[in-house]
Amino acid sequence: MQDDDVLLAIGLLLMLAHRDGDVTWGDGWAWPVPTLVDTDGKVLLAQVSQEFHLPAHRGVDIMYRDAGKWVAPEGTPILAAHDATVWSTGTTARGSNVVLDHGPPWASYYQHLSAIDPSIKKGARVQAGQHLGYMGADPTDPQGLRHLHFEAWFRGGAEAAVPIPASVIGAWKRILWTPE
Repeated sequence: MQDDDVLLAIGLLLMLAHRDGDVTWGDGWAWPVPTLVDTDGKVLLAQVSQEFHLPAHRGVDIMYRDAGKWVAPEGTPILAAHDATVWSTGTTARGSNVVLDHGPPWASYYQHLSAIDPSIKKGARVQAGQHLGYMGADPTDPQGLRHLHFEAWFRGGAEAAVPIPASVIGAWKRILWTPE
């Protein structure tokens, strides 16, 4: 078994071992990228375009798939995945980011935002589905494809990122968005 497989297994065991009801997967969680309804009425569901793979990719990338291509319109909103308190906001070489504290043991991380909503400040309360900012691209990526990098953290920060099973994220509430 490779080191990244061991870390993945540990993360899954920690996630599954948590049964004390602080925050339950699927209970009150929402997709951090809305369902797109374009001006022609076409519906595109946000999808995971790159999965969790330790050690290089600690979260999931999310965007839309249309006609076999990954896409994300400019101005795509990023949404809080669960009720939370804003832990931090910032900007790195990889774009703007937001960290939300959902109460022990969960936090979530949103990376590659092109802009953060001005109301999203440290200590602010947000509700599941509330607007955090706008989807951007990783400035270090030569392709420059807009997407959201999303991580769920279990009992810690980035080192505690855990995979989100497809069955779990698939059950999260979806919120509609129609671009203007």
